[in-house]
This record gives sequence, structure tokens and C-alpha cells, in this order.
Amino acid sequence: MKTPYLYFGKKGYQATAGVVDGGYSALTMANSGMMPATKNNSTLPQSLRVLFKSTTVVSSVRGGLLLTAGAAGLTDFVDGSTLVAATAAGEVTNMSALVKSFTVGSGDEVVTVLDVSDTSGMTVITGDTVYFEEMNFDATVPPINTGADNTVGFADLCMPATSYLGAEPLAFTEGVGVNAGLYHDGTALDATRLHFKSADGSAATDTVDLVHTAAKFKEVCEAMEDLCNSTVYEEMIKVHYLTAAGPLVDGQVVHNAFSSRGILIKRCLITATARS
Repeated sequence: MKTPYLYFGKKGYQATAGVVDGGYSALTMANSGMMPATKNNSTLPQSLRVLFKSTTVVSSVRGGLLLTAGAAGLTDFVDGSTLVAATAAGEVTNMSALVKSFTVGSGDEVVTVLDVSDTSGMTVITGDTVYFEEMNFDATVPPINTGADNTVGFADLCMPATSYLGAEPLAFTEGVGVNAGLYHDGTALDATRLHFKSADGSAATDTVDLVHTAAKFKEVCEAMEDLCNSTVYEEMIKVHYLTAAGPLVDGQVVHNAFSSRGILIKRCLITATARS
């Protein structure tokens, strides 16, 4: 019996509490779907975008160069309003626009955001939310795994539609306070886990965890039904993947079965049994 083959490529995303000293917990395949490579203080990011959403007024926490980026100065990443040295509730600062804003080191996954004493750094409070997001297919956020036998996580997965078992709604509360469960632009997010029979015959299922537009579980199920009933047999159906789109350019590609239903995907995290 013919069956479509469904392909998923990973996309990393994490929203977490601000850290005053700028040292964040390691980004891993398990907690974010990505493992960023080392980045020094003088290199612009290529794929990893770092945004801060402030929750209150804090004086003099943005560095001087950060404030003078471009002819018009630094602007809010969402609404385009002009930003000043002090933060205000709801402002979104793009830390990826300049060098000397953040580094990645200590095993390739630890992001350190430089503070206001650095030329384009920013000091935050624990009530702020920081958003780490993989934007495109690039070696700076490796599309490969580093663990033996893929035990760290999978970069992609291609499974026959006949292996699809069903979808499971998951709670999604990443972020802090009023921003918990929200994208940086205020869009509400939910999560869904797609289960597939393991390719090696083990009892554990292979899973694809999607963080996506909220209140879309029914639509995710409908999209998967459409894909599983497809008559495309000559090539795999590319459900989700990233392209090499250029520095910090959005290189995401989402199948029309999802996008036509208003489902925006922010994270695609793949977990599977180790292959021998």
C-alpha cells in the first residue's frame, strides 16, 4: 500500500526569565530544539535572534551604541517606537542588531548577554522575558546533533504517514509574568506533540513537538489528517523546515496544510529513539 512520507526539520525557540548578570542556562535540543555554536563579542549573529521584552521602568539599562544603532537610533522591535536608556513596560529590544551585545560559549550552548557597561549591552531584571529564536538554516546553530547515536535530539525526521499515531495537546507557559505563554509580539502560543511509531520498532514513540499559535489544536489535527490522506508518493512532503536565508532572515517554510489554517510554528523539537 502506498503512503506519503512526512518530513519535519527542527526550529529552535525558547522564552525564559531575564538574568541580571546575563548568563543564561544552556540552550539544548531538549529544552529549546537548538544548540547554538560559539559566538564571540565581535561577530554578528547569523541565525540566533535574541529579544528582550521589558515589564517595568528601569533607568539607564541600555548601552550607548545600542541606542544609536542606525541613523534613527534604536527602535522597538514590534511597534517601531524610539527607545531610550530606560526601559518601559512592553518594550521589545533587539539584541541581535549589533556586535558586542551577546556571546555564546561554555560548551557552545550558553548565551551571555552583555550588560549596560558594554557598548551595546543591556541590563535586565528577572521580570523581563528573553526570547531566543533560530531564524534560518546556518552552521552557527548547527543543524546536526552532537550526542552519540543521536541521543541528544534529532535535527530532522522523515516518517511514513502510516506511522502517525495521533496528536497530544501540551501546556505551554514559557516566559515570565504577563508574558508567560506569549510570543514577543503578544501572540498567544500553545504546544502540540505529534506521535509516530518508532522506526526501530521500540515501544517508545518518535515525537515532533510544535509550539504554535494558540487555540489551534483542532486545526493541527485537521492539517495532519490532510497530509496523511495525501496522494503525493513521488517525494516526501516537507511539513516544516528552515532554509539558508541569510543573516537573521526568516528562513522558515511551513506546509500550506498548516499555514492556510493560521498555524504559525515557533518551535519544532524532534525526539526519537536512538538509531543503531
